[in-house]
Amino acid sequence: MDLKEFDQLAYMKPAEIIQLQEKRLRKIIKFAYSNSELYHDKMKSANLKPDDIKTIEDLQKIPFSSKIDIVRDPTAAVGDKENLFKLHTTSGTSGKGETIVYFTYNDWEHYELQNARCLISAGFTKDDIVYNSTPYGMFFAGLVLHDGARRLGAFTIPASTLKTAQAHLNYINNPFFKPTAFVGLAQYLLRWGHTWIKKGGDPTKSPLKKAYVLGEPVPPPLREKIETMWGLDCRIGYGLSEVGASAECDEKNGYHWCEDEVIVEVVDPKTGEPVNEGEKGELVYTTLTKTGTLAIRYRSGDESAILGRDCSCGRTHAKLRLIETRIDDLMKVKGTLVSPYTIEDAVYTQDIETFLCVIDRVQDSDVIRLYIKATESKALQNQLITEFQTRAKFSPTIIKFVNDLPQIGRKGIRVVDLRKEGPLNKIVYDFEDSI
Repeated sequence: MDLKEFDQLAYMKPAEIIQLQEKRLRKIIKFAYSNSELYHDKMKSANLKPDDIKTIEDLQKIPFSSKIDIVRDPTAAVGDKENLFKLHTTSGTSGKGETIVYFTYNDWEHYELQNARCLISAGFTKDDIVYNSTPYGMFFAGLVLHDGARRLGAFTIPASTLKTAQAHLNYINNPFFKPTAFVGLAQYLLRWGHTWIKKGGDPTKSPLKKAYVLGEPVPPPLREKIETMWGLDCRIGYGLSEVGASAECDEKNGYHWCEDEVIVEVVDPKTGEPVNEGEKGELVYTTLTKTGTLAIRYRSGDESAILGRDCSCGRTHAKLRLIETRIDDLMKVKGTLVSPYTIEDAVYTQDIETFLCVIDRVQDSDVIRLYIKATESKALQNQLITEFQTRAKFSPTIIKFVNDLPQIGRKGIRVVDLRKEGPLNKIVYDFEDSI
């Protein structure tokens, strides 16, 4: 199946989508029951046989699975153990440990095509020169996006190994490269843009005209800053190594998921019961085309909602509300339940390059230390306090302006809760001891 034919699946009639999903569901359930110890045992514990699962509604009979299951025994979730050709790992910073995901050639083929479809949704074409800043290695994003761009027919610059903002700017402005489309973390573009401006340059004069940002939630103020700073169109993507990928279209208000590849459910995170369309809950996925690491009723830990299936772009697959919160990341601070997204939303309303927000507990009281990489300003400090009070319902205890901040984790984590043990806490302790 070529890319053009494959992408037409995004425009199927709703009845056709369901028919294809159920056909593939029956096949994958039989495959999982026969070949995966994890899913065989889960179905057996519920007194289920493959023939009990015929429709999408029947899927709810199957017990949930989660990252914990795969971390405990990565091979138990694998279907076709004889035809694996590689593995990738995901971050273990959530506290559940590193997740190993196995791929067959079949899986990679489907992932390539999914990511090509995501790039199309994000406005990329075969005429683009793609500046791919995502990591090539054990984290799979760089490689799968590279191969997705290749399927699209685009030219790709694999730039993830560059270490400094200036090195990236040199590549972006190289007259022989002329990249037109960026792929990577939103914060990279913000940091590189600030570096360029400090040197007297103008990012709007770069050859970049579009960006596909992924790997972290992107609050509206951050997207707006990037689009203004660079003069480009910025769209957001979302995905899981275990499941697949999705992306915004030109409406820029939700991710289109490839429902011919993955069934999406939304459930109450406490009860596990389905919620109504439009209501927020935990996203649960069932992969329909994978044969390596399978995901059957896989609880993602991500909070979202299905917004509907009608869109001006013509796609008929589920549109998911942009991810703001990982359920595991919710914190209670000064009696208020808050997510890192809310804190980022507050900070990025202001003209700053980056920040670090440290949540700590001192003498039985929550303390919020906010470090800002920006020129010190009383007006900026007061505005940050106002934005925190408006969005997060509490104020920083301390605001400090600094010249530099440490890289915390691969994705540059900006909110760290020291009240619980974590692998990144030492980096924060060392930084705070140094200032």
